[in-house]
Amino acid sequence: MNIAKKYNLTFSVSEMQGFTRRPSIGVTNINGNPLNHEIASFLEPNGLKLINHIKDEIISLDYSFEFKDYNIWGYHDAESIEVRNLPPNPAVVIFNTGGREVVVSIADFLLILEEWKFFVESVPKPHWLDNR
Repeated sequence: MNIAKKYNLTFSVSEMQGFTRRPSIGVTNINGNPLNHEIASFLEPNGLKLINHIKDEIISLDYSFEFKDYNIWGYHDAESIEVRNLPPNPAVVIFNTGGREVVVSIADFLLILEEWKFFVESVPKPHWLDNR
């Protein structure tokens, strides 16, 4: 979880008797601000199927061309990420659910996806993200 920690993301599992386990992503407040809440909000409802879909879609893009406004949707209809490739700048993923853009390099985001995937795979089944 080195990259996740770099972005202030923490992975955990909520377990309450009578309820299905729920893997979750949280952020800690830094100076009163929930830094990178947008990343956690987008990733949290995505299970293994959607993590792989998001990763595959990012990898399949042709970065030899300039583009922006390429949206990739996760589990929630209301939340997507934008992929931008504006050379000579490196390609990035943009999160913008609160009116402020959170910019993450493609390389870091793919590593965060891998860390989330590894974490979700480690949670004993059944859990909330089993079929997502």
